[in-house]
Amino acid sequence: MSIAIHQEKSTTSQEPLDHAPLVWRSYTSSQLEEALVLWRELERRLDSATVTNSATWTASWIRAYGDLIPYKILVAESSGVIRGICLVTEGVGQKDGPLTVRTRHIGTAGEPQPGSACVEYNRILAEPKFYTQFVNDLSDSLNSDSGWEQLRFDGFEERDLQDWKKIYPNAEVRIRESRYFDLSFARLSETDVLTQLGRSTRSNLKRRLKQYGELTCHWASSVEQADEILNELIVLHQARWNAIGEPGAFANERFHNFQREVGLNLFLEGKAVLFRVQQQSETIGCLLLLNDGNRLLDYLSGFASFEKKPSPGLISHYLCMEEALRRGFNAYDFLVGEKRHKENLSTHSNHLCWMTESRATWKRALMNSCRGAKRFLQRWRVSPPDRSDLEENPSSR
Repeated sequence: MSIAIHQEKSTTSQEPLDHAPLVWRSYTSSQLEEALVLWRELERRLDSATVTNSATWTASWIRAYGDLIPYKILVAESSGVIRGICLVTEGVGQKDGPLTVRTRHIGTAGEPQPGSACVEYNRILAEPKFYTQFVNDLSDSLNSDSGWEQLRFDGFEERDLQDWKKIYPNAEVRIRESRYFDLSFARLSETDVLTQLGRSTRSNLKRRLKQYGELTCHWASSVEQADEILNELIVLHQARWNAIGEPGAFANERFHNFQREVGLNLFLEGKAVLFRVQQQSETIGCLLLLNDGNRLLDYLSGFASFEKKPSPGLISHYLCMEEALRRGFNAYDFLVGEKRHKENLSTHSNHLCWMTESRATWKRALMNSCRGAKRFLQRWRVSPPDRSDLEENPSSR
């Protein structure tokens, strides 16, 4: 991967600078540990509490995927102080429709399927005062790289893409809903989780809880307990998928290694929660949630069989939400995807974006033509053209 990084500012920001220009450095795999030291230094200085732009998340991803996905860590500084840092990767096995395309990705993305970590709430770690300048400089460096056909921004919040949208106004943006329960609102209202939910969901939860009887919840408080819950989560997750003839996400060795490492390392930093619900000695469900700035993200789960336990996912999440409310978290975010419990247990929604900037290539022209033809056929099937004029006026044939 070739990305031009200059030792002096090579771009002109869209707004006048009121501080020193950025000096850029590029770190490859042989300099990983040196780059991670700088990354952690910037995290501490900014008091960053987010996950997917953390050194721990990034390092675990690189150890799992870095021998497959070419990458560089780009560092910008001014006046001898690190102002911003990010990972840029070269996608492997990426598609635009049926065609393979050469891609660049911002953050921990670009893995082939199956086995992707599926990053959401993706971000760049940069000092707010330098953020726009960081993005402008980085875009110029990316634009100077002739090796990509598509530049992709995977799983960003809408607000974190505003500077990028100004640079790439014609980029395609796919927006997906991320539903969440607003724990802060419930706390301010001095109510519990159940009170904030819809009538049918409340009724269903009460019925299921009565059906279960006494349940025990474990919010991991030691690395040994966290490890035990994570191991059981993997077993339950795999068993559910294997039962319907699917391999399950953890069958992929890279994915398995990444989740094992990042889950426990983030737990040690207070950036992950491991939670389990049991009925006597039988486990109903296990959850791995990321603590992203006091917002819990429903990242991974494993549940007992539906045939053996009624609504295990609904019950596990509800009980975890009540505990999260007591522990002072702001939100319980179910991330993207269409599942019944996400709609039933959420009160609000956020939007995550997948943005793609495409260069003019024959592949892109072909895909645009195919998609245009598909849209035309879809419209034609709904409302075929009126042929009455042709039938009445022979000269028009």
